Amino acid sequence: MKKKILIGVTLIMIIGLSLVLGKVQAYSGEIDPQNYITLPETFYLKNGIGTDTISVSAEGYEISYQKIDISASEFNSITNKDKEAQTYYTAKEQEIKQKQENVTNLLTTYNNLKDSDTATEEEIEAARTNYNNALEEYNTLVSTTNAQIKQLKSEFYELIPNYTSNWTKTTNSTDNMKLDFSGYSGKIYFVVWAKIENGTNTYYKFTVYSNDIKEDTTGGTENGTSTENGTSTQNGDWTDFSKAKFELKKKGVSGAILEISNVTPKDENNSYKIFITPNGNKPSVNFSDEDGIALSWDKDSKTFKAEYKVEKYVELNQDLYVSVLQSNGSTDNISTYGNKLERYKEPMYSDAFFATYMTDDSTQIVTNFTHDNSNSRKIQIKIGKITDTSILQKIKNQDANGFSSLMSFAKSNSGLYDQVLDSKEWENSHIGYNTNGEPGKAINIKGLEDGAYYYLYVKTIDENGKYTSNEAVTLALGNVHGDLGWGMFFYGSEDFKWADFGNVSADTTTAKGKIPQTGVNTLYWICGISIFAFTGLISYRLYKRNNF
Repeated sequence: MKKKILIGVTLIMIIGLSLVLGKVQAYSGEIDPQNYITLPETFYLKNGIGTDTISVSAEGYEISYQKIDISASEFNSITNKDKEAQTYYTAKEQEIKQKQENVTNLLTTYNNLKDSDTATEEEIEAARTNYNNALEEYNTLVSTTNAQIKQLKSEFYELIPNYTSNWTKTTNSTDNMKLDFSGYSGKIYFVVWAKIENGTNTYYKFTVYSNDIKEDTTGGTENGTSTENGTSTQNGDWTDFSKAKFELKKKGVSGAILEISNVTPKDENNSYKIFITPNGNKPSVNFSDEDGIALSWDKDSKTFKAEYKVEKYVELNQDLYVSVLQSNGSTDNISTYGNKLERYKEPMYSDAFFATYMTDDSTQIVTNFTHDNSNSRKIQIKIGKITDTSILQKIKNQDANGFSSLMSFAKSNSGLYDQVLDSKEWENSHIGYNTNGEPGKAINIKGLEDGAYYYLYVKTIDENGKYTSNEAVTLALGNVHGDLGWGMFFYGSEDFKWADFGNVSADTTTAKGKIPQTGVNTLYWICGISIFAFTGLISYRLYKRNNF
């Protein structure tokens, strides 16, 4: 049988979790190409058995798993290799940024001299030489950096112990994985491999864990109840959520967080989960329920916070109600339910984009819409010339109606490009379109005019009402330079320049709009530019497709 192993080689960062006794930290590596397999970040340990769930989104697959113990030195080697890669990247990121800015400045100098009536041929040629040399240095640095990143990734995967033939079969159900930790104590380290197969394809995924197991009087292990200080938690000693305030907030670029304030934990040994549902009914759940989201107490802000998987529910087109489940290690308790959550407003204009650029051979459109990588989305991308100069005048003057007028224009205009595409997720978490250097995948705007203004409109498709639909619009200035190709300077970029539309009150040189996050000073003339250079992420590719 042909078995396919497709391993994503993006370096993984340690997930820092503040967890109670017995919960574990996960260090995950993607393997299956469609993200079919989800391994737990934590195990619920009780009486020597670690229990949690392997989730598989595809149908028709048999599921198996196995645990491989590793030593502290092996675990440390893995984490140290990751830190080495992160340190290397951090240093190179700044160096690349500086060289990128230098190339931009030298190109500006060259173009200014070329268009000048007073510059000599010698001055123009010297400026061109300086620009070409700087560009060559930049491309060399990007190339060598990516080569080193590739080497570090290879070294990282060499440290992961491979699976053996000792698989345990299970079903696609809750708590379908049980690991034996009887006889273990102290700090332990292990790898869990999962395998799914349907007779044609076989896919794998692994996660590396560390855990501090403390032995109880029965010889087993307990999770959720600490005996470290000789205390114990009595049933019914629950935290009061009757006066709690529940708030959904945006987290980072595309994440979401739930904060619960006006509550004080009654016992520090209790564990908490939230459940987000489409109605206010009391849920029938237990603490090992895979749909639960970890809830932790932040001592500094005096709030409970749920940060993992919240965006998965915010993205759904449904009402959102939250319940809180407590556990003292032996008993579960629904502390509150039926708390309706108010959604936050998603960005709609230039604040909805970041790290976005378009050239004749590369396209990267990244949105700030809330998104979970387990949700597969389609996105409408529409680009057209802005022919109504009154809209441009409004935006230039920072008129509050400027971008809303641009939105109306973009939706009614036929545009030069209008397609619904599969969202090519950037960093596996942001909705957008990214060519990743694939030949022929760039969006081609035929007939782009130098100095003309264009809109970029995006809309997420609701998939027949399953998801929320968001839309956003920004504008860009076309740049065409003969054989150097074309590109766009997006609003907010330092290179975005305003034309003279007559009497205006705003700055007439550079777009200094209210929301300048769109621009990233991209170098439109660089062919095959690496995502790494602009986003601070290691590009994703698949490898190791072997016969076994």
